[in-house]
Amino acid sequence: MILETLNPEYRFSSLAKITPAWMDRHNYRALLMDIDNTLLPRNSTVVPEKHIDWLQKMQGQGIAIVLASNNGGKRTVAIEKQLEDNGLRIPVLKWAGKPFPRAYAGAIRLLEEARATEEVATEKYAGRILAAGDQLFTDVLGAHWYHLPVAWLRPLSSNDFIGTKVLRILEKCVMWRLAKKGILPEEDKAEAG
Repeated sequence: MILETLNPEYRFSSLAKITPAWMDRHNYRALLMDIDNTLLPRNSTVVPEKHIDWLQKMQGQGIAIVLASNNGGKRTVAIEKQLEDNGLRIPVLKWAGKPFPRAYAGAIRLLEEARATEEVATEKYAGRILAAGDQLFTDVLGAHWYHLPVAWLRPLSSNDFIGTKVLRILEKCVMWRLAKKGILPEEDKAEAG
């Protein structure tokens, strides 16, 4: 049972593979996304330009985005400022506490609050939210505990916190078991479907 809880619905090599058209084909209208090693490398405060462009494209096509990080402080403030300076209005949940359900509830609350402040009324996101992140034991597990589908992405860098390095070893074991059972999604295969 725990093995299936760690199995993502989708696997992608990069954020660029998740397009507005792909989201639309799969009936997702919102993306609850991790920051560290998903949007930018772990020790960086600068969102790569290609990811700024990607975020702008997603929002421009009506995809709502909320970011969630287990970190906070000056780093996340700098990230928020960079997003804002690039015309992006993306709520950020700091010190989220993933994989615990309160993290996902808090991120969705921020998403709904942002939707409520928009001048144009939009539909509710219930059942249309996709989670995305680079870690099985925080992003995938937490999303599934909160009953959200999840896209598991390759981490942007191997520069991980020591605890995450240990979990990466366990992730390889879990991946092997999921692949052996024939249930691990093929990377980027969902892109076309």
